[in-house]
Amino acid sequence: MSALGDIYIELDLRLAAVPLVADYERMPSGDPSRFPALRGFDDGDEPIDGEPGATRLTNNFSLEGIVEGGSGAEAHQVLLDLHAQAVAALCGDGGTLGGLVENIEIVGQRRTDVSELASKRRIAFAQDFAITYATARGDPAVRA
Repeated sequence: MSALGDIYIELDLRLAAVPLVADYERMPSGDPSRFPALRGFDDGDEPIDGEPGATRLTNNFSLEGIVEGGSGAEAHQVLLDLHAQAVAALCGDGGTLGGLVENIEIVGQRRTDVSELASKRRIAFAQDFAITYATARGDPAVRA
């Protein structure tokens, strides 16, 4: 398995364990079946300054949270709590995912959306993260 694959397994475990989460999926192909839900997306890697024997990369990870039902204020509060719990799950250990990465940090603003899908009221957030990690030069399966 690749170094990034190991990182995503840890992301999956942490996000599925968020107390408010009823449904978590990485790279989903459809809408969630239970709410509140989290959805994680691998938005690709960018190389950053290199060093002898290693390739340093930033993986762009985006997280979406979706809440269904309730009044606007009630649903918004659940959404804010879901966001706070998800950020704590990802960044709460000093931002290293238990030593798997150099750093994981929030990038940019938290975005929100209100929509009605299938006659259900839903609100959502999206938050981007930058995950900095290193692999052996020429071998993305080996962490550096």
